Amino acid sequence: MRKSPKQERSRQMIDTLIDATERCIIEKGLDFTTTSRIAELANVSVGSLYQYFSSKEELIEALMNKMADDIGVGLKKLPINELSSLRNLVTGAIHFGFTMLNSRNGLYLELARNWYRLPADNVANALQQHFLELSRIYFLKYYREYPIDDLEVRIFIIVNSTIFTMVRLISQNNSMWREKDIENGLIEMILAYLQTNPEPQSHVGIDSR
Repeated sequence: MRKSPKQERSRQMIDTLIDATERCIIEKGLDFTTTSRIAELANVSVGSLYQYFSSKEELIEALMNKMADDIGVGLKKLPINELSSLRNLVTGAIHFGFTMLNSRNGLYLELARNWYRLPADNVANALQQHFLELSRIYFLKYYREYPIDDLEVRIFIIVNSTIFTMVRLISQNNSMWREKDIENGLIEMILAYLQTNPEPQSHVGIDSR
C-alpha cells in the first residue's frame, strides 16, 4: 500500500477500493479483474487508485486481509461456556467455515479456485491464530478433561489440513463428495485428534551420536 490511511478521507478511499475489488472479482472473475475496472466500480480515476495501491495484486491482498479479519470476528462469536461441549465447539467452527465459503455472492468460491496463486499466507496465519486463541480459552477451562501439552502443534495441523480440504472441495465444480459428508468427516477427525494423547516416544535403537 502506497499511501498510509492517516486521515478519515484516506481510510474511506481505501475501503471503497477494497469493496470495489470484491465486486469486480464477483462480477468479472479473478482473471478479468483489473485496476481500471476496479477504479471504474469505485468511481475514481486510475491515477487516484495508484496513489493508494500499486497493483491489482496489492488490492487483492488487502481484500484477503479484510476477509481474514471478518472470519476472526465470526470465530470469536462462537459460544464458549459451561454448556459448550468440545463436539459442539468443533461442529460450530467447521459449519462456520463452510458457511463463509458459500457466502458473499461467490467471492470465496472464486478465490478458492485460485488459492494456489493468491497471497493466502496471511489468511491462513490469521485463521491459525484465531483458532489457537479459541482453543486456549476452551482447554484452559477443561484442562482436566483434555490435558493437551502440544496444543499449538495440533492447532497448526488441524487448521492447515482443514483449510486444504475445504478449499479443495469447494474449488471442484463437480466434486464426487458431498459437502455435508466432508464436514462430518472433518469434525470426527478433529475430535479424535484433540482427544487422543500420544504415546511417549521410544528412543530404543536410535543412535544419538
